[in-house]
Amino acid sequence: MSKKIHILGAGLSGMVAGINLARQGYEVLILDKSKRIGGAGIFHPSIHATPVDLPQLNSYIGVDMSAHFHESYDFRVYFGKNGYRIPARDQYGVERGNRKSSMDIYLYEEARKAGVKFEFSREIRNHKELPPGSIIATGLFPEMFESLKVPAQGIYGYVARFESDKPNEYVAYFDKYIGEYYYHGIINGFFFGLIFQRRKPVSREAVMRCQEYLEEREGLKLKEWIYIENQVPMESVSNPRLFAEDKILAGTLSGLMDPMILFGIVGALISGKIAALAVENREKALNDFKFYTRNWRKNWIARRIFEQMPLRTGMMEQFMVKSSERVRRHFMQSGRLAIPGVDSYPTIKVEGRI
Repeated sequence: MSKKIHILGAGLSGMVAGINLARQGYEVLILDKSKRIGGAGIFHPSIHATPVDLPQLNSYIGVDMSAHFHESYDFRVYFGKNGYRIPARDQYGVERGNRKSSMDIYLYEEARKAGVKFEFSREIRNHKELPPGSIIATGLFPEMFESLKVPAQGIYGYVARFESDKPNEYVAYFDKYIGEYYYHGIINGFFFGLIFQRRKPVSREAVMRCQEYLEEREGLKLKEWIYIENQVPMESVSNPRLFAEDKILAGTLSGLMDPMILFGIVGALISGKIAALAVENREKALNDFKFYTRNWRKNWIARRIFEQMPLRTGMMEQFMVKSSERVRRHFMQSGRLAIPGVDSYPTIKVEGRI
């Protein structure tokens, strides 16, 4: 068996896979179409939020990510005109991209220490160009979805970003005009905002309403937006897959992503370790993959039902902040179980209207 492994994609899952394989004595080469690490088109630098059990995550993937999950920040959520302040218990923010404080740069440095080699500006659009046994971890980009015939949905949106001296915070905004939601996060002195939805571009009306509301309620003037579009593996209930032909899939491409709200950070990190396992022990890797996607199907179905409802914003507000503690716990627990690697959720306690 060859001890050389090619990995396509220098994102979170590709680098976690590379670190684990290099530590086992493999010669690892990671190929990426970007010119440098964390340079994923116009989407990065970016800020993301996710729940996570850090000790479990670190133990499983074999890399200590603790310094790059930021727990202490102000969390505010709006449902139309109604706003609430919610303690961000067990909810973390992370930074992606090419800034020195990002998770990507940290993993890149760890990978190089482990002996992983990188080749940038290397674009591969067809999986058949890669040797058998290669790991494909190309994230949201459409080329490999198309090449491997993985059913995907388009995801469309606008991003805003700038340097900020404000303390860490997270704001989410749900509105009937937005198919998904708007959010922004501030971490490490950097602001990133995103308004997005699946299947069709966000309307200018939705962007304008969001801008007006943020200026009114948050004092935030966002006038410069950059258009983005990519793909997510949410078109079919059978999407999650670890293997495709003679290749190993990782990250977003493998479907290890929450089908409800599209949390993907924890799933990307976990899938990198699973992909590394698959190189030598396919059965163990497949068992782990099935374990981490065990709630995927039911939450995919729940999402399809939910998105057909005309009063989604009001229903979400009712379940998240207005219902009894027992109902809130059940609602949030169901959603959290859709996130690969996240097994529990504390009771949501609303601190008050804002």
